[in-house]
Amino acid sequence: MAEDGAVTVYNTNAITDTKKNNPFSIKVGLAQMLRGGAILEVTNIDQAKLAEDAGACSVIVSEPVIHRGISRMADPSLLKEIKRAVSIPVMARSRVGHFVEAQILEAIGVDYIDESEALALADEDNFINKHNFRTPFLCGCRNLGEALSRIREGAAMVRTQGELTGSGNVSETVRSLRSIMGEIRVLNNMDEDEVFAFSKKIAAPYDLVAQTKQMGRLPVVQFAAGGIVTPADAALMMQLGCDGVFVGSEIFNSSDPYKRVRGIIQAVRHYNDPHVLVETSTGLADAMAGLNLNEDRIEQF
Repeated sequence: MAEDGAVTVYNTNAITDTKKNNPFSIKVGLAQMLRGGAILEVTNIDQAKLAEDAGACSVIVSEPVIHRGISRMADPSLLKEIKRAVSIPVMARSRVGHFVEAQILEAIGVDYIDESEALALADEDNFINKHNFRTPFLCGCRNLGEALSRIREGAAMVRTQGELTGSGNVSETVRSLRSIMGEIRVLNNMDEDEVFAFSKKIAAPYDLVAQTKQMGRLPVVQFAAGGIVTPADAALMMQLGCDGVFVGSEIFNSSDPYKRVRGIIQAVRHYNDPHVLVETSTGLADAMAGLNLNEDRIEQF
């Protein structure tokens, strides 16, 4: 495998790129640092500072939604301002397949790049070759095959993706997460001879499928994203097997965003403690004003 530049998977949970200038094991290690935390989507400096004060492990910067149209990476000036304003890692999104946007984000110095389906697609057939970048990438997935394919392309972290509209509906995220975890359980119970056929069935690289079977989980950090707006939502994702959660910017539309953000972060850290979950979920009814949306995305007050 080393001769053709392919990714080599080791039994020590390290995935290493053979290119010396792109040590994939280091990227995986950087993503591991976010485990057990909550990543907040922010659109301005004030939100980023609030997220940092509340204990977020990272922020992901996006442009405010002002009008309908093509959604692209955030303005570099906004990214630079937020990087100067906070000390926690800063993520930014690039369009799927848009390696030039990724080059710009890396030049700015963001800590992680999200090749995100939440933005418009730049390439409908191809994802970015993430091994060509020094910056760790994360990608979305809805099943095990997608997750392992993105890891083969160089993703050091995967995001189990739910709904993308910010409606607060967590059901799609739960569906994707249960799909991945269910496929991993099926894989764990297979004979070694069956793994070849299974990897072909899910269209995933055999070596990564075998590594997943050996580990009993994905080879990289797995976060959940989509519809997570309460501490209970966050704890649900963690109990289903995630390493952390993404929280959308709609959380800042509540009457007391700090209280809600802090509650979600505490729920991620203490997801198996019902007493802590009671405390973090108490008194949030007023803070949820504006977060309850019907199917037509009309606010209900």
